[in-house]
Amino acid sequence: MRRIYLDHAATSPLLPEVREAMLPWLDAGNPSSLHAEGRKAKAVLDEARETLSDALGCLFAEVLFTSGGTEGANLALIGAAIQNLDASRTRILISSAEHHCVLQSGPALEALGYTVELLPVDGEARVDLDFLSQTLDDRVLLVSAMHANNELGTLNAVTEIAERAHGHGALYHCDAVQTFGKKLPGLDDPFPKLTRLPVDLLTVSAHKLGGPKGTGAIFIRAGVKLKPLIAGGGQEREVRGGTENVSGIVGFAAAVRAATARKTSDSVNPRDVFLSSLVEAGFVPTVESRETTLSGHAHLRLPGVDAETMLIRLDREGVSASSGSACSSGSVEPSHVLLACGYSAAESKEGLRFTFGFETSLAEAEEAARRTILVGQQVKAQRS
Repeated sequence: MRRIYLDHAATSPLLPEVREAMLPWLDAGNPSSLHAEGRKAKAVLDEARETLSDALGCLFAEVLFTSGGTEGANLALIGAAIQNLDASRTRILISSAEHHCVLQSGPALEALGYTVELLPVDGEARVDLDFLSQTLDDRVLLVSAMHANNELGTLNAVTEIAERAHGHGALYHCDAVQTFGKKLPGLDDPFPKLTRLPVDLLTVSAHKLGGPKGTGAIFIRAGVKLKPLIAGGGQEREVRGGTENVSGIVGFAAAVRAATARKTSDSVNPRDVFLSSLVEAGFVPTVESRETTLSGHAHLRLPGVDAETMLIRLDREGVSASSGSACSSGSVEPSHVLLACGYSAAESKEGLRFTFGFETSLAEAEEAARRTILVGQQVKAQRS
């Protein structure tokens, strides 16, 4: 039985061209060294930074490389907090549906003396803009709200959030791990330049678009200052110490180039075919409109059936899916995103996330739907 991989939001398989680009740099010299090997490594890092800055739509010097989205988010929040310890701004606002790497920075921020407050979201994990406007004041240092929710695939009103934050002099951090390198609903650009959004800090990761794991980047708008969390030899403009992961960064740039060159298809979206089949079979979508979500996201519940049971059975049937964030895989706890959306604890254990890659075929979507429906029927029958 051929396996069908529908967990691209957790990680996408390494692209062949990315692997090929990385191989010559696995034994690269240290980019900080003055000798020939070091200069060669520094040059390829500069090329990669140019690729990232062009894709993001920002200045060369505004891109710093990290080990991934988690480090980038921690640097954005905690780095900003330490930088501004002597300021009068003591409040930090975080969307209640954020990825764990943002939410779990809370204790560190509170230990620094900040008050961390969670912003409520609507039933589809979007920040409540009215509440945000009401709670903002000149004591807020930073607002953090992701671009697209990693579980549901819905997009926040980033421009509106940023405008409200900036109206009170606060910084805005946007986790764009799920959106970087992907066509967004309502936009014709297959690779939108995200820093044209009014964000101050934006974090991205390589392995969501066919690049290597353990490599990411943070956009820091010119004029915004962060205290480093990793002290070292002054690498990455003295904001992030440590010898750079040359092969990983080269792979990141190769993945970005591949995504930039990729042609978008006007044919039927396999995700839509998959969703339609499951809805007809009794699965309940958590997002009303497919046009407002990332085109590869399908999030559903099978009422009365917990996700863990479904995922174990689906894995046996050759379908790889998840219940949400990969960081909480194996956990029997309810989805914090669904809880924030207003679902009960029992309902929040039912969420199933199927995420499609650009190479997922219509035939795979149809076969995955057949297997998923069959598993759902079998589980329901055993429980009746």
